Amino acid sequence: MTKNLFGNTFKKRKSLLEARLAKYDRDSFNDRLERLKYLQKIFPKGLAFSSRLETAYVFDEAKMAFINGEFISTIMLAQAFIEHRLQSLLIAKGLVKESKKGIKFIIDYCRTNNLIGGFLLDKIDYIRKIRNPFSHLKDYDYSYNIDQRLMTQLRNTKSEENRIKDPAKILEADANEAILLMYTIVGHHKYLLV
Repeated sequence: MTKNLFGNTFKKRKSLLEARLAKYDRDSFNDRLERLKYLQKIFPKGLAFSSRLETAYVFDEAKMAFINGEFISTIMLAQAFIEHRLQSLLIAKGLVKESKKGIKFIIDYCRTNNLIGGFLLDKIDYIRKIRNPFSHLKDYDYSYNIDQRLMTQLRNTKSEENRIKDPAKILEADANEAILLMYTIVGHHKYLLV
């Protein structure tokens, strides 16, 4: 409450921007809370890890982007965190030159040299592929573009009720997978390299 020149109290009106932000907060609160609960459920209990500040910030921003429903940011940041961790692990193995190359090279190198299990490498590579259309302009027919994946899913799903018609739902599922993979890697980092 604010007082005017005569000492009378009145309720200060919110600006249009404040009102819109407050409405967004109310409208998105339950979804954000559910995503926060999901993160709490999947985060390895009692885990602490050390990393460079940039890596720690990427990790924290990936979590916040996910909570806030910023799914493209979640995918990109989770993939960046995974790349940081893999680079750090290669450096720890004395593979400095190899660690300086991109994520595709690192995945291929780890696969060729049996440094990381194939199942995990497949997951990392999938996140890389779904991230690519946001990082690099891809041809329309690139199979990991959202519209291509949506059309493929619509063609291959016989049941009308199981069809995803909203591209945002694909992004949300991708973000779920990316954040889960990021948490898996942070929770099992010492077991990734043989």
